[in-house]
This record gives sequence, C-alpha cells and structure tokens, in this order.
Amino acid sequence: MEITVVGSGTVVPRLERRQSCVVVEAGGEMLVFDLGAGAVTGMVAAGLDPFATDRVFFTHFHPDHTVDAANLLFAMNYGTDEPRTNTLHVTGPEPFESFWSSILRVWGEWMQGDYPIRTRELPHACDSPLELGGCSLSWAPAVHRPESIAYRLDGETGSFVYTGDTDYSPSVVELARGADTLLIECSTPDDAPVPGHLTPGGVARMASEAAVGRVVLTHLYPAVDDGRLPEAVAKGFDGEVLLAHDRLRLNV
Repeated sequence: MEITVVGSGTVVPRLERRQSCVVVEAGGEMLVFDLGAGAVTGMVAAGLDPFATDRVFFTHFHPDHTVDAANLLFAMNYGTDEPRTNTLHVTGPEPFESFWSSILRVWGEWMQGDYPIRTRELPHACDSPLELGGCSLSWAPAVHRPESIAYRLDGETGSFVYTGDTDYSPSVVELARGADTLLIECSTPDDAPVPGHLTPGGVARMASEAAVGRVVLTHLYPAVDDGRLPEAVAKGFDGEVLLAHDRLRLNV
C-alpha cells in the first residue's frame, strides 16, 4: 500500500496545510479517505490523478472532510478530455444516504455524470470487512460526531489505520491493534484540550494501547503545529512518530 497525505490541516485556512484528505493506492485501486477543501487540487500537487479515484470513504460529515466531494464530481463530469466510464464507489457511515442525497439535491445535474455512481452506507459497527482489490477494509466508531468512524486497511504488505477526527476512543484502539501505521489526528496541546479531538497525550495513550508500529500525526491546528509535536507524543509512546505534511508519502 502506498499512502499519500493530501491534506493534513483543519478548518483553519492555511496555505501549507489543506483540509483532510488521504489517498491509498492498493490492489490496483485508488482509495480516497475524506475530501476537505483543496483535496482535488492537492491530489494534483501530490502527483495523483483525481480522475483516477475508484472509491471515496468519508469518516464523518463536517465540511472540512466533505466539501470537495462536489468539486471532484463536477470536475469528473466537465473537466476531463475523455468521459469517465468506470464506476465510482462512494461510502460513508450511517446516515450517509441521507447526507449524500442532500448534496445531490443542492447540486443536482452537475453531480450526475454518465458513469455509474454506487453509494454504500456503513453501520457504525463493522459486521464483516469489505473485501477490496488486494486488501480488506474494516471500521469502528470514533468519538467525535454521532456518525464518526475510523477505517483500517489490511493488505498483503501490512495494515493502515486512519482515525479521522476523534477523541480517546476504545473502539478505535481495538481497530488499530497491531497496525503497522496509524494516521491519527492531534489537534490541540495537552494544556488546551477540545472535546472530540486528541492531544499529544491522548495520541500516545491510544497508540501505546493499540501497540502500533508507527504513528503519523495529522489534522494539526496552529496551536499544536510547532515542530515539537512528535517529541510530545514520544513521551508516552515508544514507536516511531512522524509529523504529517501535505504530499507526505508512506509505504506499508
């Protein structure tokens, strides 16, 4: 699996950090997790073709994780030299179908191409993994919004977990158990916690309890983005700690 952090920022507008988006290339497919503002152009900046997207997965419905869905579909319909024919799979946690229908009501025909779009709503608890090309996808509830979930990919070369936005969450700890790489939000300092988000201490606790191999910190608000964040997490976690940046590439 090749992982590209397209957007490592938050709702705060920053040139150096686009809003949340992660791309995973696995089994011959391009999987996109979240589509915050700037995600489509961020893919281009990272050397990825947004029109090659096969599957989109949303962690929750906040605009900084979803707003570029309209941009992606609009570009697929009117910004390509050749019409798209491949099916686009779009997936999110319940009540995703209601959320997606509301987007279609607003943008209407501009979102509707000649290619098939298949939507899927996931229950909060994963009954059984989804088998994708070359890997399997599982998920678990996250502590942020009522619909929030985190995702895990398991393939032949390793395992990858993306938390989306979350506070300390036992279900996400269990989901991430033994994972090779955990891409985890770290929004605020330990002395200024915000409910629904993680601090360095919370990240260290979750990563240690899950016994992951490597932690990559993302969803960084300016107050915590001072270059010393990996050191703060390393005080409570013995594994590798990396600070995400837009266009960061990882192999699992």
